Amino acid sequence: MRNVAVIGAGAAGLGAALTLVSAGVRVTLYEREARAGGRMRTETIDGARVDAGVQLVSSSCDEFFRLSREAGVGSLLVRSPGRDALWRGGRAHGITYGSVTSMATSSALPTMLKLKMAGRYLPFLTSRARALDANDPARTGGLAHDNESIADWGLRELGREFVELLAYPLLAAYYGSTPEQTSAAIYHALARAGMDVSVYGAAGGFGAIVEGWLGAFRAAGGEYLAETAVTQLDASADAVRIVTSSGAYTHDGVVVAVPASSAAPLLAGSEAGVWLAGVRVDPTITIAFRMDRPFPGDYFGLSFPRTESIGSEVVALCIQSRKVPGLVPPGGDVLVALPAPTAARAFLDMEESAAAARVLSVLEQAVKGITKHVVSTHAFRFQEGYTLFAPGSLHHIARFDEAWLPDRVALAGDYLVAPTVEGAVVSGVRAAKKLTGV
Repeated sequence: MRNVAVIGAGAAGLGAALTLVSAGVRVTLYEREARAGGRMRTETIDGARVDAGVQLVSSSCDEFFRLSREAGVGSLLVRSPGRDALWRGGRAHGITYGSVTSMATSSALPTMLKLKMAGRYLPFLTSRARALDANDPARTGGLAHDNESIADWGLRELGREFVELLAYPLLAAYYGSTPEQTSAAIYHALARAGMDVSVYGAAGGFGAIVEGWLGAFRAAGGEYLAETAVTQLDASADAVRIVTSSGAYTHDGVVVAVPASSAAPLLAGSEAGVWLAGVRVDPTITIAFRMDRPFPGDYFGLSFPRTESIGSEVVALCIQSRKVPGLVPPGGDVLVALPAPTAARAFLDMEESAAAARVLSVLEQAVKGITKHVVSTHAFRFQEGYTLFAPGSLHHIARFDEAWLPDRVALAGDYLVAPTVEGAVVSGVRAAKKLTGV
């Protein structure tokens, strides 16, 4: 194929677009929003660079790092200290998730839970879950662990403290889901990867990575059309016609790289459209607070279990100055609050000022006096924020048949692989290779 459209300029779409142009294909990248990146976007707030969605990436994100290097922005990915804290019993307890030593010595976790982790869970991860790949669990043994939630598995095997103090904070903060909503396979895969990874932020925020990818795409001859929503797709044996907010265009092929809930209408009437309707996508919101002083403490993320009163509304604070150097000018800070999954819709329905005021009133319980140091607030809404990988989701992925798609059409999105940035990128690369036959 010589002329391909990519619909959506998030991680999946950019992964597809870069792979296609590197193969010599003429590519037009359509994005309905004013800016590319999706949840990888970065905002500027009073001179500070703030990641509104994605906060960190894992060193296991091979395709993400490869694309960044090839686009000339690999050096922007900076290793983050990885220090976090868990709020329990009225105070913050330092912990480095993924560090066996830290988890064994931290006061964040009760002694009995640590003994169960050492005696049962770590051996489980290195034996029965050894082959699981967090960025492609359906292809690496995940089906065997996919039929129950991590809440059910955890309660049976390790007890409630495992579910509430380990599974819930991780899943709710970074994947927008609760243990009850999450396949045990997904959690095991993430935990297995977490045993041997480091985490990275981006100098200038992840928006700088997006800009680097876009720059490389354009330099290779790609055309990028922002604020151009695709409303219709008609595929034949010879070509694909797409209708956009600015006109109709014909291409040799198309990669549909938008969230499943937006992809389904474009493929209505096909088996693929029916399959896409079975993918759950939940909205979310993040609220940023610009501070006139640095946040106290030496950790990046402060998590709140739902067993604590704060945790019923806010699951985590992400302190931008603690992530990588240079995001926040000296003397101030920016805190990004992530809502508890069960509270996200309520915050989305509020006016920005009301949502910020409510979150601040909750955070005052943990950080006394925080309100008087807030100089501005900003809310960022993601109507298609998270793909939920509930029990059975990997079986749903395994049932997908490429033959369901119209001729000359490929799909890309994290819902085909895993709920990670890497999963999205991998799906985009695979979709591009399907169309080019590489």
